[in-house]
Amino acid sequence: MKGLSLINKLLYLINSVCLLLLLLSYLSPYISPTIFWPISFFGLLFPVFYIINSLFLIYWIVGFKKQLWANVIFLLIGLQFIGLFFGTQPTTSNSADSIKILSYNVRLFNRYGWIPKPDIKSEIISFLKSEKADILCIQEFYTPDEIPNLNYKYRHIGLQSKKNQWHMAIYSSYPQINKATVSIKGERMNNTCIYSDLLISTDTIRVYNVHLASNWFKNSDYSFLQNPQKETLKKGIHGIVSRMKISYKKRAEEAEVIKEHMQSSPYPIILCGDFNDTPLSFSYNTISSDLKDAFKESGKGIGQSFVKIPALRIDYILHNEKFNSFNYTKHKEELSDHYAVSCEVEIKE
Repeated sequence: MKGLSLINKLLYLINSVCLLLLLLSYLSPYISPTIFWPISFFGLLFPVFYIINSLFLIYWIVGFKKQLWANVIFLLIGLQFIGLFFGTQPTTSNSADSIKILSYNVRLFNRYGWIPKPDIKSEIISFLKSEKADILCIQEFYTPDEIPNLNYKYRHIGLQSKKNQWHMAIYSSYPQINKATVSIKGERMNNTCIYSDLLISTDTIRVYNVHLASNWFKNSDYSFLQNPQKETLKKGIHGIVSRMKISYKKRAEEAEVIKEHMQSSPYPIILCGDFNDTPLSFSYNTISSDLKDAFKESGKGIGQSFVKIPALRIDYILHNEKFNSFNYTKHKEELSDHYAVSCEVEIKE
């Protein structure tokens, strides 16, 4: 700090703190929230820390200050994570043998009227039919009166103990020769993870549909995030942090159980789902290890999948080396608090 003005010394101190926070965000995928839960918040804020330190780098470059080198090193380390948030490899395929996969958290088909429109459920069903995906995974699937067929011959509905509870669903154009639930700590949690083994020509593949624990934010929490007020700052932060602490730990436990189950799969895997966690999280890192992320393989632009928070990607389509994926798409229809995501895959010979 020798030779720096008082202002630059203060900026360098702030920059050093921001670099430390960025480093902690790099570590967040590798440390379980059950061991140290605050680490998860650093991973959540990775894009913010990366942008702030990029601005510091520009500042030091303009001023020809040697303090730029710490930013260069830390930012270069983080380049490996940029592709998880910003797609740069839009690849397409028009192969007749490709399989279209679509994943969508439909938010109970707007059961409680979050979207002030009269018939969101019909709009969602029309959208799903129009997309004509070969494999369709739905989270927060709530249809206590009648289960829609969506023009599919085969389906797996993960029914709970009561008909009016939330479900998961896997629809497909291919025969589902085995359908089951991944048990979490002995519980048959059909709104957490179900799977189906699909027969595609001479190949059998396993499709997982995952919905990890929600943060259970209230409308007041979303209002606070979008427009924080000084009078409610302490209460707002405490409410959000306490809910996220519980859900981070629960998702970590769910992810470990699901990954262990996946490792015993006798078939190639495609996994769809709402993780309620960012790509720089322990749950994502646990489940996605040894798998490819369809967004990273063929996505374009900012990978936002949650409607209310810009740049927040929590919905995924993953697959192992048996597949190539193309045509990743985030669908723009706002019929839920999530966007639907889709891609096409081809089975390697």
